[in-house]
Amino acid sequence: MLSYSVAIRTLGTAGEVFREELLSLGRQTVPPERVMIYIAEGFPRPDFQVGNEEYRWVRKGMMAQRMLPYDEIASDCILLLDDDVCLAPDSAERLLSSLEEDGADCVGADVFRPQRMRPGAKMKAAVVNLVFPHCSRTWAFRMHRNGSFSYLARPKREYYRSQTCGGPCSMWRKDAFLRLHLEDELWLDALGFPYGEDALVSYKLYRNGGRLGIRYDSGVENRDARSSSDRYRRDPDRFRIRSQALLMVWWRSLYRNGTDTPCSRLLSGSAFALKACWLTIGMAVSALVLLKPKVFSAHLRGLRDGWKTVHADSFRALRPYIF
Repeated sequence: MLSYSVAIRTLGTAGEVFREELLSLGRQTVPPERVMIYIAEGFPRPDFQVGNEEYRWVRKGMMAQRMLPYDEIASDCILLLDDDVCLAPDSAERLLSSLEEDGADCVGADVFRPQRMRPGAKMKAAVVNLVFPHCSRTWAFRMHRNGSFSYLARPKREYYRSQTCGGPCSMWRKDAFLRLHLEDELWLDALGFPYGEDALVSYKLYRNGGRLGIRYDSGVENRDARSSSDRYRRDPDRFRIRSQALLMVWWRSLYRNGTDTPCSRLLSGSAFALKACWLTIGMAVSALVLLKPKVFSAHLRGLRDGWKTVHADSFRALRPYIF
């Protein structure tokens, strides 16, 4: 079986949830060669040591703490984790098995389980984010021209190919991860919160000819400590950040991605324009209901700022998303 090491990004503030994660790594039926923890500069390490985990201080940012060269890791694969997941004893073994059996470059764990959401939550995802279920026999998750994804409504097998995956837990072949030049996507950290990061990273693998899969029975649970996202949720400017990120991630990965043609730009541009109109109506209604007009103005500022940024020389100079 392929060897692997673990890479966890953290601020060191997840507390007991993070400790339980480290304990679960120590119980793996296929143990990792190393457990590397990439903690943001300026944050102290937790006051506990569970096993042989090693700490490296790196530049703060959810993208910056993940898009690393990993020179210190010599394993075949890297299990990328957030600091708030808990693994079953055979989680790593299951992910590695699927990786080898399918010849995949990355296998993600289905930690958010949208297909299991209650009807009300599914309706909210559809109305607010245009995220719908699908009935494909091939794909776990599909990316669409408007920048929204869809999910398999009723998985029949434990493993499916996918076009995108969530970020809390994914097993990557190290060479495939490094080939993607994900350092080119560090621009997302500049927004304050990397909204859309999971799709930007994993979809890049799919669009560059890599093989991505989803394991539905990985046994990985998301404990959602929200050590980073809580700051975003408390930020009154979050609606601007969300709208700006939506536009920029769509532009980079679907509109001007390196293989775009006039026809593809027309189709993708039309799809996103309809989505933007729908979201703008939703934001206007929310602003009226909540009596918070700044919600609507922040959304419009985000779209404006995103449009300006994607036309900036620094953004246009990035290596093509599909290369």
